[in-house]
Amino acid sequence: MLEQACARAGFRPRVTFETAAPPLLAQLAARGLGVAVVPAMPPEAASSLGLHTLRLDPEPRARIGLTWRTGGPASPAARALLAPLRAALTSPRADGGPDAMEEWTR
Repeated sequence: MLEQACARAGFRPRVTFETAAPPLLAQLAARGLGVAVVPAMPPEAASSLGLHTLRLDPEPRARIGLTWRTGGPASPAARALLAPLRAALTSPRADGGPDAMEEWTR
């Protein structure tokens, strides 16, 4: 998704660090180790780190998938996690399109 957005903007990123923790990426950028592509952050959070933020235009969008074994999750922890995630992913979309579960089960 990031590479496609950068290509549309006319450049190719040189990725040095990757993490699933956006705050860590922001801290690396604040220490001068490059720029970070992170979800939108409140202006006060950016300024407290000494960062200047720009929005990508158009904003990149990606899908997040949820999968589990056909027989269902085995552990109580997995079952406890799955219930609220399924509820969130099957809620109606604001644009009236099919929900995430419906798209994958067609």
